[in-house]
Amino acid sequence: MKNVLDIFLQKKGLTRYDLSKSVGISEQTLSKASKRDPETYTSKTIIAIANGTSNTPGEVLDALLQIRDSEELYHVATLNELRQKVKEQEDQFIVTGDFHELLKEIDRSRISETAELGFQYGSGGLGTIAVHKILRIMNAFRDDTKLENIKQDIAALYSIEFIDKNNVKLRLKQLDY
Repeated sequence: MKNVLDIFLQKKGLTRYDLSKSVGISEQTLSKASKRDPETYTSKTIIAIANGTSNTPGEVLDALLQIRDSEELYHVATLNELRQKVKEQEDQFIVTGDFHELLKEIDRSRISETAELGFQYGSGGLGTIAVHKILRIMNAFRDDTKLENIKQDIAALYSIEFIDKNNVKLRLKQLDY
């Protein structure tokens, strides 16, 4: 399920962190809520979101449900946002801005799905785990460990669709099976 709360907050120019600090609700509570359908949010959570965004609870719930039922996706614009979405394994999102070349590099470095499945089958599934661990160790000795790890995670988890020269859609591979 897409992260409806983050899309709503992004429209308001806020993050979960900003909201948690302004209304005194824990970031963990917001994180848990963001993974659920807005219809299951507690009244305390809806009221806190309303207080932090200068809306009524009814307006907040209506907006969240409208986002849930739409094709809207979260737009990542910074490396920290990209890291967060990949770490949380967001179903799908749009990457905007300066990441186009990075995502092209990731896409070019991939092997075919058939070759990958053959490798996994031939190694009994252990080869993929071993390669992942080896790459993590190698990345630890690079200048930008975090960037290399995010590239590795994107390559392993997401399909990449180039929308135009400024926007790229990342979608979890598992959703396409």
